[in-house]
Amino acid sequence: MGRTFRLRTLGMAAGGALVIALTTGADKPREEAYGFVLTSMQMSFYRGDEKIDCPEGRSNTVREAFLATQSATERERLLKPENSVEFERKYKEDFVNGPGSRNLCTDSAYFDTPDRALQKTVQSKVGPGLDLDGAAPGQTAPGTCAHESFTSPTGEPGVDNQFFRAVACNTAWRGASTGIGDFAAGFRFADRGAVVLVRDVQSWANDPHVEVIIAASSDKPTLDAEQNTVPGSSLNVLDNPRYRNVLNGRIEDGVLTTEPANLVLPYNWVGASGGELVLNHIRLKVRLTPERGLRGQAGAYQPIDNAIAVPHVGGPGVASVAGLECASVRKTLRVLADGDRDPKTGQCGSVSIGLNFEAAPAFVFDKGVLAGAPGGGGIRQAQK
Repeated sequence: MGRTFRLRTLGMAAGGALVIALTTGADKPREEAYGFVLTSMQMSFYRGDEKIDCPEGRSNTVREAFLATQSATERERLLKPENSVEFERKYKEDFVNGPGSRNLCTDSAYFDTPDRALQKTVQSKVGPGLDLDGAAPGQTAPGTCAHESFTSPTGEPGVDNQFFRAVACNTAWRGASTGIGDFAAGFRFADRGAVVLVRDVQSWANDPHVEVIIAASSDKPTLDAEQNTVPGSSLNVLDNPRYRNVLNGRIEDGVLTTEPANLVLPYNWVGASGGELVLNHIRLKVRLTPERGLRGQAGAYQPIDNAIAVPHVGGPGVASVAGLECASVRKTLRVLADGDRDPKTGQCGSVSIGLNFEAAPAFVFDKGVLAGAPGGGGIRQAQK
């Protein structure tokens, strides 16, 4: 007799998994796949003692950066109340804009000049993120540029996060007093769906090999009144290989860790369409939550201009209204860049970054096959 194949629905129970697997006549599943909707990848931020983190104080705003270019006599004159209109014009317009309709944020590379001041970088030895290069202390891994690593807040050594080093003393990321600033809010996917599939899972406690797919979706996730993603959304995977990112991983003691792989997803920067989020050599370190989602960390190398895409798209208003000295931020990232080293020039084109990774359980249709949200006793055991 020939071997017959049939589709079978596995694990259908209230709150349980819905997994469609291809099985043989022996009734053994070839693969188990679980679906999630990506909700956010927020910048990992560690707020320690500011006197240790930022002993030189905060990085200059546009206003402060402009004043630093003036003589003491001119600064005193401009700061007089009767000269306030002139002062605002000089730093909000003249200082922000250059020839040919260039401006400090949209064209920050043009303003990256030898006299441009750098950001005041973090001096603390503690920083969030993952060890991306695996280099021993004092050594430089192939394809990277020399840099100092952090120790994580929980004590793990070798953390690579040059983006945090560059911006964590800037109020736009650090925040005024507590919490974090608006620019550290991270990547949200409410307006442009993205899904996560975890395939070939034999056990959520320990499994030597699983496949993780992070892909764009043709659907938007369902949102609640506060614009948070509703668990259990149903989404299709977009049929575009550029936005289908495959990572190989393993599960050890309930922690899913992946090997490095490049990731590209469509992303609308501050409302502008047609953009992309680019994260080179991304790796995940996540685990299942009691709510059956995924939560943990991601680390990657982000191309410099992609890392500051929001200020680029925001344009002169980011400088004149938000007060961000974009050219100084870009120059600092360029100086600190530690990833994707050009073998000809010796310069690195991307900067290490740490991200908090969150995904909610969802039903994901991929090429006609449905993967459902995790559930069941075995998974609950792995969550403990």
